[in-house]
Amino acid sequence: MKLYKSLFKRFNKQNNDEVFAAFTYNGKIGETWEKPFEQLTVIAKKEDWNFSSEELKRRHNQKYPILTNFLNNTFLRVLDLNLIAFSEDGEKACFNTGLQTRDDQDIFATFFKNKESKKFKAPDWTFFTFAESYSQKLKPFKPLPDIATYISDPTDLIFDLSYGDGQIEVNYKHIIDENQDRLPEILHNNERLALISLKGAIESLYDRIRRNYKVAIPHWYENEIQLLLPLNLMSDTKADIALVIEKDKSRKIYRAKTILTMDMAYIDARLITAPDRDWLNP
Repeated sequence: MKLYKSLFKRFNKQNNDEVFAAFTYNGKIGETWEKPFEQLTVIAKKEDWNFSSEELKRRHNQKYPILTNFLNNTFLRVLDLNLIAFSEDGEKACFNTGLQTRDDQDIFATFFKNKESKKFKAPDWTFFTFAESYSQKLKPFKPLPDIATYISDPTDLIFDLSYGDGQIEVNYKHIIDENQDRLPEILHNNERLALISLKGAIESLYDRIRRNYKVAIPHWYENEIQLLLPLNLMSDTKADIALVIEKDKSRKIYRAKTILTMDMAYIDARLITAPDRDWLNP
C-alpha cells in the first residue's frame, strides 16, 4: 500500500499526494476544519482532548489538538502494521481508531475512494464517518481491523531500578545546546544555570521512581517504546519539562535522549494510553 505521510493535511502547503484523506467541512455555515473530529468527541468515552494550560491553548489555537495528533499517529501505525481494511470492491476503507464508545464499542474511521483524485489533485480518499462496531456502515469490512499495537516487551513499560543502579546516562551539553527553547525561559542563554537545574532534577528521579513506579510514563517515538520522566526545574511541586530516556538492554543502562515540553510529551504518551495527569498535565 502507498506510504502516506499523514491521515489528513497537517499544514496548508502539504502536497495532497502525501495525505490519505480529505476531511471536509462546510465553512459557509461556520464549520471549521475541526468539525469532523467533533463528531468523534461526542460518541467516544469522555476525555479532555485539549490542554489545561491557557498558554498551550493559545499556542495551539485548536479545540482538539491532542485528539487530532492521536488520530494521525494512530493512522501511521495501522498503516505500518497493515491494519487498514478495504471493501471487496476497493471503494471503501476503514481503520480502528483505538477509541471506544461509552458502552465499550470500538470506533472505526471510514472513508470512500476519490475516483477523480488525480484529476483534481485531491487526496486518494475522503472521510465518511466515525462508526461504532455494531453500525451497519461497517458491513463492507469483514473482518473488522484490529487496533494498533505498540508493546512487544511489557518490561519496557516500567523503569528497571537495577539498570545502572537507577542512574541515567546523560549528555547534558547535547540536551542543553539542542533543546534550549524547551527549557523555562529563565534558563535560556544561561548554560551554567541550566546545567545545575537539570543535574539536580535528574539526580532526584531515583527516589521518586523507587517510591512510585508510575512516575515513569511510556511513550511511542520512532517505532520504539521510551519512558518519560518529570523534571522539576523551577518548583518542587510541578514538572516543567519531560526527560525522554531509552533502555539499552545490552549495557543494562538508561540513556537520556532529549527533553520535551509538556504538550509534546503528552501527545506522544497518549498513543499508548491516556496517562494519569499526576505530573504530565499540560
